[in-house]
Amino acid sequence: MIKIALDAGHGLHTKGKQTPTGIKEWTLNDDVRDLVVEILEDYDVEFIFPDKNEGKTDESLSSRVAYYISKGADVVVSTHHNALTNKWNKATGVEVWVDKKYTAADMRLAKCIYSRLVKYTGLKGRGIKKENWAVINQNKIPAVLVEGGFMDST
Repeated sequence: MIKIALDAGHGLHTKGKQTPTGIKEWTLNDDVRDLVVEILEDYDVEFIFPDKNEGKTDESLSSRVAYYISKGADVVVSTHHNALTNKWNKATGVEVWVDKKYTAADMRLAKCIYSRLVKYTGLKGRGIKKENWAVINQNKIPAVLVEGGFMDST
């Protein structure tokens, strides 16, 4: 059995993380996570939810990392959505992020998810990018942060 930590980034009360009509980013992230769980439910997978799967509390980044490490996650995927102007616009595309000091396992996971994300969504591929996002920079467990499109795009 593989343990996958699926983190719906942010929380329902995170300021500024919402569509122009007020839908919170966490809600979109959680919907994506639910779809991933549904797609993988027939496989030998256990899911770990570092945000406690309820969104009411914006769990700190350090507590999310500590939680998935303590639960023995084999891989970590943090789901997010980009925003460009916070007003409706035509921005498009998906991207996958790895730590600036990524491991070979991080990059394998990123490439696997990225190719399927572009194919599955039909959105423009914006690439695999590198940044020191706290939720993925622990380098003990393969981890990526996925931006699944723009929440302020028409």
